Amino acid sequence: MSYPTNQTMIEAPEGSILDVVARQWATQQSAVVPVRSTVRVGGSTLIPVAIDNGNDALKGATLAPLASEEEGSLTSSLTTLRVPTAFAQAQAIQGAREVSYSCDGTSFWIGDVALRHRGGALRIGPTRQRLDDDRQRWFIGASIVELLRAAGYPPGEYQIALCLAVPNMEVIVDQSGMPSVKERTRESMKRHLKGKVWEITRDDDSRVTEQWIIKVAHVLPFAQTSGTVVAVTRTPTGKPALHLDDGMVVIDVGGGDLHVCEVGFNPSRMINRRPGDGTIRIARALRNDVKFNGIIKNDVEAQQALVRRWVTKSSRRVTIDEDVQRVVAASGQSMLADVLADLRDSNLFVTITGGGVQLLNGLLTEVLAQEEKQAGRDYLIVDGPVSSLLNVVGALFALVFKASGK
Repeated sequence: MSYPTNQTMIEAPEGSILDVVARQWATQQSAVVPVRSTVRVGGSTLIPVAIDNGNDALKGATLAPLASEEEGSLTSSLTTLRVPTAFAQAQAIQGAREVSYSCDGTSFWIGDVALRHRGGALRIGPTRQRLDDDRQRWFIGASIVELLRAAGYPPGEYQIALCLAVPNMEVIVDQSGMPSVKERTRESMKRHLKGKVWEITRDDDSRVTEQWIIKVAHVLPFAQTSGTVVAVTRTPTGKPALHLDDGMVVIDVGGGDLHVCEVGFNPSRMINRRPGDGTIRIARALRNDVKFNGIIKNDVEAQQALVRRWVTKSSRRVTIDEDVQRVVAASGQSMLADVLADLRDSNLFVTITGGGVQLLNGLLTEVLAQEEKQAGRDYLIVDGPVSSLLNVVGALFALVFKASGK
């Protein structure tokens, strides 16, 4: 299944990428979009892949031809993936195997499997610091393998065009309105990603070993928030879906950070602020609760406990719905105040998104119902699983548009 099962309907701009994707997911369907599953860059045909390597999880998105369509068809299926940013050295297991990977002579686990084996969180910080870590690069390569598998691609050798969503602070806009990334970010991507070849072996309980070779033929950096702007204002074919004269404010309630970004259209500009931590402030409140001493051991486990609403105790899954509701009600108030302050102060259309929206939604909708500003006219709340995937979905389509000259 290549789509989330609990997406709700969203009053998004009609025909926008957000509208098309959320509407199909809400009706329990894969998101089918009217674009080719490949892009042409420099004379090569490549599979488009976008990743947003967040503090709590890597989000990925790609396109694949429909099973009923021939390759090159103008219709394709969107596949997304979320992998917790956890990593652990793989150990020999007798009996049922866990999904493990091998790259550059190292065997490892990632995501949920790593968490089950007390894996640690990967390095956070600027793109340069992350990519300098071998484990981070192995994690990205293995996550791309899982993304391609989820999209229906068989094991083999693939050339991809990779769009990497980078922190807004690493993007600069020159006087002519052209965006680019800072020199250190550009150098790091050139050194670690451009021309990168991952040779990855994947093993699981089926006892079938898969060989994957992923070649990065093209790399496109893209500001994380710009992915949301693309998904809200453009259709899957690149046409305008929302007409705004001046720009948009995006409030992104992420795992590590609460970001506020004012994006101007004419002229092009970007103003970024970080009012505070994202959902990590709630996750740490849960982790520090005496009830979870020795159970939740690090930030990445705490973040996943918020999402799953259960923890493992004495080999049993224990539901923690009431505990999550309690810490959200207490620790979420400061985050809610930050969101409301920016919404009230802005004269621009505001989009509120990010994985934290799902945690805050009960509080958020209740408070916003009492505000003078109106949903749809003055602001948009992106709820459900698409809220944490919107940046990467928009980045994927930005890559498609860039390759086609739109």
